[in-house]
Amino acid sequence: MKNRLYLYLLFFVLLLVIIFFIFLANDFYYNLVIKTFPEEKIIFQKRISSEKKFALVYIHSVAQTPVWEFFKIDNEGNLILYETHFHDHGAGLPYAAFGEEVFVREENRFKIKNMHREVELPLYYRIYEDRGNVFIFESQEINLSENIGDALLTLDIQRLSAIDYFLKSII
Repeated sequence: MKNRLYLYLLFFVLLLVIIFFIFLANDFYYNLVIKTFPEEKIIFQKRISSEKKFALVYIHSVAQTPVWEFFKIDNEGNLILYETHFHDHGAGLPYAAFGEEVFVREENRFKIKNMHREVELPLYYRIYEDRGNVFIFESQEINLSENIGDALLTLDIQRLSAIDYFLKSII
C-alpha cells in the first residue's frame, strides 16, 4: 500500500514538473542587446517587455544639431520608430509626415509623432566620438560617444523562451 502511494506521489510530481516546463517553453521574454560589431562586446543588455521605450540621440552630421529618435518594442518583438525630434530642416533631416504621422512644432523642436516605422533587425548603428551619440533607457543614459568612441554597433532584440532566459541567467 505504501509503495503504491509513493508511486502515485512520484507520478503526480513528475506530471507537475512536465506541466511546468511546458508552460515555461511557451512563455517568451525579449532581451534588448547592444554590441560592438564585429567584436560582439556587449555594451547594454536588459530584459525588456513589449511597449518599453528607449531613445537614441546624436548630432546630425550636416545640420550639426541634435536629433532624438524614439523607439519601442511591439508585442511581436519588433523594433518600432514611433517619434523623432530635431531642431532644424536640411539635408538628411525629416521634412514631412507621412500617412497617419503628425508633424508639429513643440518645445522649440520639430517633431514627427504617431510614427509606426518598423526597423529591420539587427539595426547597425555607426557612432563617432564627436557625434554625441547617447542611448537612453528608462533612467539610464549611456554616452556611447564618450564610452566607446568611433565604432559600429548592432542593436537587436532577442526572443528567448522562459527556459532559455532562466538558463542564461544562471550560467
